[in-house]
Amino acid sequence: MRKTSRLAVVLVATAAVLGSAAGTAVAVDPPATGSHSPAIAPVSDAERAELVQLSDPATLRDLHDGEQRMNRIAAIFTAHKDRRGIFAVFYRNILRDANPLLDQGRFDDPVWARKVSYAFFHEYLANLHGHLAGGPVTPGWQRYYAMAADPSRSAGRVAGAGLDAHLLIDFPKAIADTGTRLSNTRDFFTIGDALIGTTHNITDELKSEYGAQLADFFNLYFVGKAGDVVLGDGNTSYVLFQSVRGTALSQGIAMENRVTDGPAELSMQGLYYTAEAVFDGLEAAGWV
Repeated sequence: MRKTSRLAVVLVATAAVLGSAAGTAVAVDPPATGSHSPAIAPVSDAERAELVQLSDPATLRDLHDGEQRMNRIAAIFTAHKDRRGIFAVFYRNILRDANPLLDQGRFDDPVWARKVSYAFFHEYLANLHGHLAGGPVTPGWQRYYAMAADPSRSAGRVAGAGLDAHLLIDFPKAIADTGTRLSNTRDFFTIGDALIGTTHNITDELKSEYGAQLADFFNLYFVGKAGDVVLGDGNTSYVLFQSVRGTALSQGIAMENRVTDGPAELSMQGLYYTAEAVFDGLEAAGWV
């Protein structure tokens, strides 16, 4: 692809992250890589029963319990190269780094910080359980699990579907459900500051386990480097990462009000479908 075309794709992706662009889905041929195999061997009946039990949100005690569950869930899926485990790899890393931070309690409102983190994880776990046990699954997560089983979609694209479902749909809901206020803003961004470095471990592990090429996406390709000239070394990725989270925060708070709930929901859905279209474009360009 010509450099100008590559730049156009990334600029659209950057705009979508900020919630200000629209994209168009693109049909693609599967790249000649090993990252598209849904699984090397099916999960056994015993393992499936264990996964159903581990993913049951009704028995989740706290995020330490969640971390132990995610270690085992990720281990089962990755042992089979089952791509449903792609987002389990995300959470195995996130909870490993989030729990010590939450335990330290260095927040203006440590109770809220733990509550919103729990609610956020609970959304993922509930959808995983619904998928495994034949229960309710939200449309975004249905899309993720359908892509995970589709050998024509790249592992990076599957990861993108999970990110969109979780960050753009689950996150505002968790924020709204926990009664988040503007006074929680500093704690909200403190959590984000602490976890941005976790992406390096996630991308390394996803590349090793599934062949997913996401490191350049998280670094925003050369757009990130260009932006760093203005914002400082590494700051472009940081600004965009926190912009996604800031959008979720504003939408979640708006969803708590009957007057602004409807527009916030529409904004949330619009950003989700825009981001999904952009990921389709990145997949077509061979970048994820």
